[in-house]
Parts: sequence; structure tokens; C-alpha cells
Amino acid sequence: MNRTLRRPMFRIGGSAGTGITSGLDQPRKQYQEGTPNPYASNLMPGTLPGFLTSFGLDLLSRPPQGGFFQTVAASAKGPFETFQAAEMARAQQQGERDFLRSETDRKLEAADKRLDKELDFKREELNMQDDATVMAYAEIYKDTNGAPNIIKGQNAKDFFDTEYNVLTQEYGQESVSVEPIDASVLQTQKALKLFRKQNPGAEGKVFFDVASGKAVKLAKDSETGDLALIPATGVVDTEGDAMPEPKIKNPGLFGQETKPNIVGPAIERLGEEFSDDFYQGT
Repeated sequence: MNRTLRRPMFRIGGSAGTGITSGLDQPRKQYQEGTPNPYASNLMPGTLPGFLTSFGLDLLSRPPQGGFFQTVAASAKGPFETFQAAEMARAQQQGERDFLRSETDRKLEAADKRLDKELDFKREELNMQDDATVMAYAEIYKDTNGAPNIIKGQNAKDFFDTEYNVLTQEYGQESVSVEPIDASVLQTQKALKLFRKQNPGAEGKVFFDVASGKAVKLAKDSETGDLALIPATGVVDTEGDAMPEPKIKNPGLFGQETKPNIVGPAIERLGEEFSDDFYQGT
């Protein structure tokens, strides 16, 4: 085996406090409490052993001054003043450290409060913007009495925020209208036919209804030709006609099929064009 691998630092097992791991078996030093003075000793000024040492040396070297207690008092005066000054300096340093620590804590707390206040302001600002958007749409989709409709406004906002993407994923982008509608004002054939004329290709297209908050589709009854907004089924009708075929047909003589009705559809188309022009005032 290589001599390098025989060194103690590569030996398996043993104490974690030897070799390159020396010192890891000792408790962590709490440096956040400060580090001790490496030059400090028990005999330094300001310590009790230092005071007693200075007092004893002064007492032994001082000639008697009056009585015994007078000599003791004179010997203790200088060391006590030194001890007292050191204690005052230590207390002042500790007070400054406490002040700096409290000042730092105060600044951090103030910064946290300022940040929380800014976040609350941003949230309130966003909520106000959302409310303003809802009210703007509520003014567009008013009730019949002219009052803003908050429900329709919220549904319109939801359409532009999320519902349009949901509908395009379900029905395809080409089959979904980019603008919502208010189905509550499209309840008559006159209104539906006018809507169809103003929106070419509307039959079979999926619209978001702000009145109900659901997807609907414009379809025509194959028997009567009436238009209606029906719930979207999730499958796009490429023919634009989701109405069911009539189950009973009028048979011709002896059960034979009747001749194609050419006049009826022509009259119907003429009536529709006349009605649309009439309602538009042209």
C-alpha cells in the first residue's frame, strides 16, 4: 500500500477529534455573544482578583497612617477607583452594544413593517384595478333599467382573464368568438336575426354569455328556421346547426315525397332581409 494512505489522517475509524477533524468533537463556539479578549487575565484592572492584588500590594508597601483602618482605607482607595472606572467603562460598552443591537432590531422591524405596508398597498391597488375593470364592464352590460350589472361585469372580466383560453382549448381558437355577448338581450327572433346579420359566420360559433357565465352557440332550427342560443355541447358543429331534425315529415300523396319547396325559402329570405332593413331604419 502507498505510504501516503498509511498516514493517520486516512485511517478508518477512531475519534473525530484527531487528524484533520481536530476540534470537531468540541461544542460550537457561540460567536454571536462576542469573542473574549485573548489578552485578558484575572489580574487585569476592573476584575476582582486584580483589585485585591493591587489593594494587597499597596497595603503591604504603605507605611502606617494613623490607625489600622485608616491605612486600609488609604490602600484601598486607588485600586477601588481603578476597579470602579473599569466597571463603568464595561457597563458603558455593554450599553452601547445593547443600544446598537436594539437599534438594528428596530430598523429591521421598521423595514419589515414598511415592506408589509407596501405589499398591502400593492394588493389594494390590484384589487381596486380589478374592481374598476368589473365596473367598466358592468357599465357596458347594463340591465334593462340602465343600472350597471355587477354580475355581468365580473363574468366579462373572467372571460378576458381565463375563460377565453379555456374555451379555445375545448373548441378550438377559430370556433370561439373573441368578444362575449349578453344573451339576455337576444331573446327575440328580431334581435337574433339582427345579431346574425351584424356578425357574419355567427351560426355554429361559440360565444361566452356574460348573463349566465356559460358558453352558448347560435343555431337554427331546421324545421322552423328559428334562431336560438343553445348551450355549447363541447363538440363544434361544423354545419352550424345543432337543432335536431324533426321526427315527423309531411308526406306527399300516397306516402310519396313532396316536390322541393322553392317558393317558401325564397319568401322567407325576402322577409328576413325586409325585417332587418326595417329594424335598422334603412
